[in-house]
Amino acid sequence: MRMHFVARALGTSWPDAAHLTEDDVDTQAARFRGGVNNWIVQTFLRLRAPLRETGITATLGEALAPNCVNVAHRDCLNRLFVPYYRSFVVGVRADRPPVHLCDLEIVQNALGDIGPRTQFLNFWPQPGLVPRDPARGERIERMAYFGRASNAPPWFFASSWHAALAGIGISFEIRDDRWFDYSDVDIVLAHRTEAPTMLQQKPASKLTNAWLAGVPALLANEPAYACLRRSGLDYLATGSPADVLRALRTLRACPGMYAAMAANGQRRGADYTVAAVKSQWLRFIADRVIPEAEAWRAARDMIARAQLSQLARTVRQKLDARSFKRRLREETRPAPAATPL
Repeated sequence: MRMHFVARALGTSWPDAAHLTEDDVDTQAARFRGGVNNWIVQTFLRLRAPLRETGITATLGEALAPNCVNVAHRDCLNRLFVPYYRSFVVGVRADRPPVHLCDLEIVQNALGDIGPRTQFLNFWPQPGLVPRDPARGERIERMAYFGRASNAPPWFFASSWHAALAGIGISFEIRDDRWFDYSDVDIVLAHRTEAPTMLQQKPASKLTNAWLAGVPALLANEPAYACLRRSGLDYLATGSPADVLRALRTLRACPGMYAAMAANGQRRGADYTVAAVKSQWLRFIADRVIPEAEAWRAARDMIARAQLSQLARTVRQKLDARSFKRRLREETRPAPAATPL
């Protein structure tokens, strides 16, 4: 059995891919940004060796390979005249509309309907993650947002917001580059300006990475976070700048709460380590991908039926994409600016 991972522009972005190992995921963490790099390239590097031990050869390329298992991001599964039916395709939806041009679909949260052809897999933790320095103790002096500045809400940049934080002795940083370095961070803050339809597709990575880093999190109550929440120790839900300030004061006023949240995060984070996600992938491949790919291979002589099925799925995928984009446009129409504080 062969498992082929598909990503475009490898010659430009990953000319050295053939020479990389799993260790390079952490040592070259800055390269692993975006859905395709993480869902496809990182997964290939993480799974190549354990798959080889089970007799499966993993390869990486820019186009689908016929007559074998292919793992591809939705961005690579949206062309009209590609003969997808010649391959067994595992499609990764990521934060896109549903993928119909595949035999199995991977989603990155458990919020939607998990049908017979859909599989939820946890997203990989942040490559190269550096946890908070234990020597910082329970001090609350530095708060950071880990993510693209372009997705941050306007109040993150307001002078009144930074002044309010300075008034209680806290600095705030938008960490747009070193997403992996939590060593000097005491609090994770995560709010972003996204349409509800898009938030429904997002993974809970900002929460699970904070757990793994040992840093309490103040988060907008996004669907993926709320889905994982079991208690108030998992994160403090905040809907506004004023909520964030109240949460910070609460943490400082309640002895032991900071340490309790950090310890709880370490326990919860055990399900989101590299080893845990790797095991999840390998179980999925053994229990679902291989048996279904073998059944597909036994019936692959039914070319005419496969072609008609692909046509129908193409139409459905295009219609779903139009609906998805229409909802995003409606949900992101400009609204009146809110007062920061």
